[in-house]
Order: sequence, then structure tokens, then C-alpha cells
Amino acid sequence: MLSERQSRILELVVREYVEAASPIGSQLIARKYRLNASPATIRNDMADLEEQGFLTHPHTSSGRVPTEHGYRYYVETLMQEEELPWEEQQTIRHQFHQVERGQEAWVHLAASILAQSLGNAAVVTAPRTDLCRMKHLELVNLHERTALLVLVLDQARLEQQLLLMDEAVDQDALTEMAGKLNRLFAGCSLSEMAARGADLDAGERVVVDAVTSIMRAVDEGFDEAYLDGVRQVLRQPEFSDSGSALGLLELLDERNVVRALPLRSLAGQGVTVIIGAENPRLAGAGEAIRACSVVVGAYGAPGVASGALAVLGPMRMRYSRAIPAVRYMADVLSGLLGEYSE
Repeated sequence: MLSERQSRILELVVREYVEAASPIGSQLIARKYRLNASPATIRNDMADLEEQGFLTHPHTSSGRVPTEHGYRYYVETLMQEEELPWEEQQTIRHQFHQVERGQEAWVHLAASILAQSLGNAAVVTAPRTDLCRMKHLELVNLHERTALLVLVLDQARLEQQLLLMDEAVDQDALTEMAGKLNRLFAGCSLSEMAARGADLDAGERVVVDAVTSIMRAVDEGFDEAYLDGVRQVLRQPEFSDSGSALGLLELLDERNVVRALPLRSLAGQGVTVIIGAENPRLAGAGEAIRACSVVVGAYGAPGVASGALAVLGPMRMRYSRAIPAVRYMADVLSGLLGEYSE
């Protein structure tokens, strides 16, 4: 537990470091803020905060910088969000009404606005139906125990897979099997198929297992994403050397970003903040993510389509501004998508 003064000092160190991008010393805090404490007392409190893992200091400086733990405590306990001014909200909404009506134009614009207003990279995934649904399947006999599964999913997606049956099955039996499975599962999502708990024989189970495997891969597949703000984030001092800049560029490559950042699975209710590599889902994203934070939110119309949007920048991010900006943009996109689907 932090004392009231320690909490205040940690808050001020985070705020000053976000602005200055250089270690913060006790003299600056004492001179700039009225804490009714001497620089020596503040220095002792900062040392205690370092011992508890909230602050650290580069070996070349006597000043301190926040750790991942310090940022997390700040975001969850100390931070006061900066509400977007009404004029800025109106400007954003006006921009959306100026572009061509359509999902692609909207997600491009959302990424551009977030990147420009926050000075970091922004990623917005295109909306898609939350869960794929089975529309129809057919089974074609190829050779004794080998059959071809032809699976039609919603949005005209067609998948095919070879099946090895437990025993030889002729075409008439396969057609009868396909008819039964269509009656049971047509229009179902994965969870709905599981909930029906149908009584299936061994051959039917082979088919259903293949269908669920295909549908699961589609549900967990990578989204199309729109990226903006790479130049803005590269201007941050954390990425001034070529090594860190190259690592960030590799992470933010349009072909890699949705693989490195599975935004739909990271986005929960409201806005999620991931600081450094604290989320195990990002463990495979490489060293570049360890110097970054991600503020991610979900948008969409229930039962219609959904997507995710995120801001990625250094851990020295202005969270008090990024969090409400992501939340507001998610609300705007949700409203537009709801109108679009009517």
C-alpha cells in the first residue's frame, strides 16, 4: 500500500515523464508542486517507490522513470481521464459524415484520426460477423472410406476438406448423412452446434468434427486491418535508435500487425490497456512490444458485425487521453455500423 504522498509522487512522476521523456528527479517535483515536503523527503519516497517496483532509474541518471508496474498502478488507481472536448467530438463526427458512406472508408478514417490526435500508431480492424454460421454441407464419395466435405458458411464462404471415414460408405449413405446434419445444424454457430448435443454415430461424428474444426479456424482467423501513424510513433524518443525502430516497423508491418496483436480477442468490455509485455497473448510478438503499450477497444452492432481498434505507442503514453479517445471512437463506429445495417 502506498501512502497518500507516495501515490501523489508516483502520479506526478508519470505525468512529468510522459511530457519530458527524460528521468524525473526529486528537485523538479519539489520545485514545481506544493507537497509540503523537502526534496530529501521526496527523494526518500521515490527510493521507496523504486524498491516496491513502481519506479526505476537509468544507470546514467539520478532521476526516476515509471516501470510497467508503476504505469499499471497509475492507470488503475491514480489517473484522471481527460474528457474529449465537445468541439473535438463534433469535428470527429463531421469528418465521418464527409467521407463516402461505407465500412472501409470509416475504418480508414478512424485509424487516421486516432493516429493524428494521439501521435502514435493506430490499428482498426474491418467489421465482420462475430461468429460464422454453417449454411449447408454436402458429402461426396471419392473412394471407399474417403469422402469430400463441401461446407458452405455464411457470407458465401466455401470450404472443402477430405475426410477419412471409419468404414466404407457409399454415396447414398453419405447423402442421407448430409441431410440429417443439415437438418440439425443449418444456421448454427459453433456454440449452438455444441449446445444441441445431437446423438451422432461414428461416421456423423467424423463429419461434425471436421465442420467444427473449419468453423473454429474461421472464427479465430486474422482480421483485415487498417494501420496509420507509423511515422508519428517513430518520432517518439523510445524509437530513436535504428534497432528499436526496425523492431517496431516489423511489428507494425500491415501483414504482421493482426498476427502480433490479436485485437478482437484482446478487446474486452470497454477499453483494455496492455502495458509492455504483461499480457501473455503478446509473448510471441517479439522485443518491440516490450517497449510499447496498447489501448484497445471493441466496436460493433450486436448480432450484426464487430471489429476492434487500438492505439499502440511507447509505455510513456498519455493514457489519460488515449483511453477516452479510443472509447469515443468505438462509440462513433458502433453508431455508424448500426445505421449502416438498418
